[in-house]
Amino acid sequence: MNRLCIYMTYNKENKIEEYIGYMLKALRGYTTTLYVVCNFPVILSGLEYIEPYIDKIFYRENRGLDAGAYKDMLCNFIGWDTVYQYDELILMNDSFFGPFYDFGNYFDLMENIARDFWGMTRHFPGEYAPVGKYPSHIQSYFLIFCSRVLKSNQFRRFWEELVYPKTYPEAILNYELKINEVLKNSGYVPKALTDVWGMVFEGNENPYLDYSLELIRDKKFPILKKKSVLITNKGFANALEAVIFIEDNKLYPTDWIWNIIDSQFYMEGYPSGTVNCLECFVRKYRKVYIYGAGLCGKNLLLYFEQKGWEQKGFLVSNQTGQDMECILFDDICIDDGTGIIISVMHLEVSEKIVKYIGNRCKKEQLFMICRCAGIREF
Repeated sequence: MNRLCIYMTYNKENKIEEYIGYMLKALRGYTTTLYVVCNFPVILSGLEYIEPYIDKIFYRENRGLDAGAYKDMLCNFIGWDTVYQYDELILMNDSFFGPFYDFGNYFDLMENIARDFWGMTRHFPGEYAPVGKYPSHIQSYFLIFCSRVLKSNQFRRFWEELVYPKTYPEAILNYELKINEVLKNSGYVPKALTDVWGMVFEGNENPYLDYSLELIRDKKFPILKKKSVLITNKGFANALEAVIFIEDNKLYPTDWIWNIIDSQFYMEGYPSGTVNCLECFVRKYRKVYIYGAGLCGKNLLLYFEQKGWEQKGFLVSNQTGQDMECILFDDICIDDGTGIIISVMHLEVSEKIVKYIGNRCKKEQLFMICRCAGIREF
């Protein structure tokens, strides 16, 4: 298959991570041409991870997120005359690890399925506050467009008319949802691997966030989204099991995944070179409590167990309605050896908690999860 792949990456430190090279090496055998587009001006480190596997690197400002990168590549950098020389086009970004299984399995599978464009997962209809209600669609982190779509007027017009998204919700509306709508309304057939496997999900369930383990273990799904291993993900426990499964079965160098899990707790102001600032905080105090027993707190507890760290329990200001065993903040004894992690993602709520408990401890005894830059990036 004469196949063009455009791989988009963004890194605020202008570096290429090693997992990207692993991905591109795996793709190289299934692509005629493999381009990388960087949404930053220069690669300061990590070029050696990708150079052996790619044909060319393009640099641009981070305008329009991944959709903007694809638009510039197709309309400006490569040009349609060149694009039309290919039979298939792959558009993918750096938001996932893998592959855990040979990509050839999926290309072969989809060759025998009626489809004009396809991806890894289908999101069923649901509602997301920043964009409102949305229809069923193929998710855009990995999309392949076959010849009939690639050389169509509708596909070209979509990219030429695309307005560069300024925010993540705009990217969902203007790119992910819109390209599905335009192509489907033009008579083109969309498919996802999850369709072929007969998988059906509830409206607001996100396959790659909520069912990482089932996909990877039971369906031999080839990738793991980086977002799934953040403690803000309601499917974090499931994703953690998936990572352990990958590690136990030696499917992938999981050090790269554990590094993302740990580095989500990076916080500005810690000594240079510190990645997991939470670990520094935990090791500093004799007694550590988690303030808040919501989603973030429960996932944090799982992370503590995985790391082998001790904690003294969940703190709350009111025990009414709690589904976990919690300790009233007013009932604990605080001394200089006590550290408290505020496991609330909403900044205003976190600041109210700080104001409430701050008169009983020093500022340095508090660690606010919502201030972790590694979590806020996502």
